[in-house]
Amino acid sequence: MTEPPVEPMTGQPLCTERFRVPMGDTDAAQIIYFGAPVRWAERLFTGYLADIGLPTSAVLASGRGMPAVDLHVTYHQPLRLDDEVRGELRVHRRSARSITWQCDFFKAGEAALAVRVLTTQVSVQLAGGRPVPVQLPAELVSELDKAACLTATGEPG
Repeated sequence: MTEPPVEPMTGQPLCTERFRVPMGDTDAAQIIYFGAPVRWAERLFTGYLADIGLPTSAVLASGRGMPAVDLHVTYHQPLRLDDEVRGELRVHRRSARSITWQCDFFKAGEAALAVRVLTTQVSVQLAGGRPVPVQLPAELVSELDKAACLTATGEPG
């Protein structure tokens, strides 16, 4: 039986990160290379997962995985070499077996969105060398439920 997706989370991000755009993330015009935000997004969501006790290495060692199955990047305004950037992580959509991370990147000090990355991952168990979809890790679901409660009420649930 398929469960309906949970509504997108709004309000406070699950985590934020600040950094400068390095030379290696730009093209000859010193504007970000189109693939750079994908790495930034991965750093946000894998960092969050590690912070809640689910580092990628431990997930893989347990015989599980969370491969990316869908990716969308939308560029709203350019980011350039040495720009200070603020990244924010939220959940865009969640079901019992998948999660879509929403990673928004802003030029520091500005409210206008520069880049949005949506990455969908599916929770899998490796069975006989083949990935089989399974429930999202309980630790992740618990942390997301706590964050949703905080977002909705402003206080711990």
